[in-house]
Amino acid sequence: MSGRAPQRRRQQPRKSFDYGLPRWRDDGALARGPKDFVRRATEVSSGRDGVVKHLTPGTSQVRRRRFYQEALYMHRMNGTPGILPVWDIDDAHGGEPRWYAMPRARLLEHTLGDTSTVMDVVTPIAALAQTLAALAKEGTYHRDIKPANLFWHDEAPVLADFGIAAFAQSPAGLTRAGEKLGPANFIAPEMRSADSRDRGERADVYSLAKTLFVLAHPSRGSYPPDGTHRVDAEEFSLWALGSGNATLALGHVLEAATQFQVRDRLTMVDLHAELRAWLERYAGDAFRFTPFGGPRYRKGWGPDLLDRHRRDVEATRAMMVPYIRRIAEALAGDADAWSEGIDHSSGDTTLGEYGWSPNGDDGFIPDGGALWMATHLHQGRRIVLEAVLDQDVCFLAEAQRGGPPWTLDQQWGHTPWHRARMPRTRDQLQQLTDEVVTWLTHPSPGAEAAAGPEP
Repeated sequence: MSGRAPQRRRQQPRKSFDYGLPRWRDDGALARGPKDFVRRATEVSSGRDGVVKHLTPGTSQVRRRRFYQEALYMHRMNGTPGILPVWDIDDAHGGEPRWYAMPRARLLEHTLGDTSTVMDVVTPIAALAQTLAALAKEGTYHRDIKPANLFWHDEAPVLADFGIAAFAQSPAGLTRAGEKLGPANFIAPEMRSADSRDRGERADVYSLAKTLFVLAHPSRGSYPPDGTHRVDAEEFSLWALGSGNATLALGHVLEAATQFQVRDRLTMVDLHAELRAWLERYAGDAFRFTPFGGPRYRKGWGPDLLDRHRRDVEATRAMMVPYIRRIAEALAGDADAWSEGIDHSSGDTTLGEYGWSPNGDDGFIPDGGALWMATHLHQGRRIVLEAVLDQDVCFLAEAQRGGPPWTLDQQWGHTPWHRARMPRTRDQLQQLTDEVVTWLTHPSPGAEAAAGPEP
């Protein structure tokens, strides 16, 4: 066997291409990288700075047809609010233009600075949702929504790059079999492959919601977590943006906009309406949001406390499981007859009054969230066991009937607030469970639980 290293194939130099045009002077590539066909240019007659997008030689037939559609569509839509205008277009090749020119615009994300907040992100995203809703009404879907395709021009947010759009009265899309549509982590599930005939009726909703999440978290990186947004999942948390009630409400909008099943997802009309309603409701709380250049943690919630909170949640959950099993056994005769995780769409909510001091317009919202466990429904009743975490932890239990909508049958607790993972905390949970089990096995009509202390 030869000890000589294998010779590497010599790379062929890239062929140069003359991007000069009679009406536009080429000023070089807009950015480094493979897209050198998008060029900075100066209009010869006026001297105004623009950007020219070229169709380069050797482009595949599919990509050529995409380019023609994109150029003609954007030129036809010139002057439409929310779409980057086209200043000039190749008029020498009829329906197969080889280039078109646009103004130089800033990326939307580059307009956000250290003093920006999530409110400054939702405002332009809501405007773009209105534009996309209007396009959807005519049967056009962008299908490539991501931060790199959202711009700021003439004091307003605009869309650009309709290269893989599905246009009204056109085929589902000009793609090769198996080719993905859109950018990784922003792509709606139904658009992960072009093998289907899905035109992307609600794909832009999914991608716009993912884009909002990324723009609202400038320190987290360029890509959002994959999959449906979950308000109760760590990777989708919005609490670092400040104003807990407002960001919790926004999280629910993002969850509805990123549902896996298309039929369960918001329409673009609905997404625009929800974002506008959110802006109107929380405009007066703008001062509560955390600036992007400010602390990325709430006061008192540095990295050490975040790690402590994570361990508190894990330990508290493990502590609760044997007790919800004991309650399920007492109610239904089956220790496995319970489930975990609150489902607001099914009417899950805490019904009792617990005397907690409000920390916002919507009452008391714990910084650390809550852990929710509930028995299965048995003879019209279920028992809810809940842990509320607000740096410390307390427990409560409720008997609920007939839902949804549920009615309160009985409540216990809440227990005193104590540090999680402590022996006394477990003792409190055991005592609470004893009270519930006693009530289930030896009911005492008219008995009322004692009110718990305030946090």
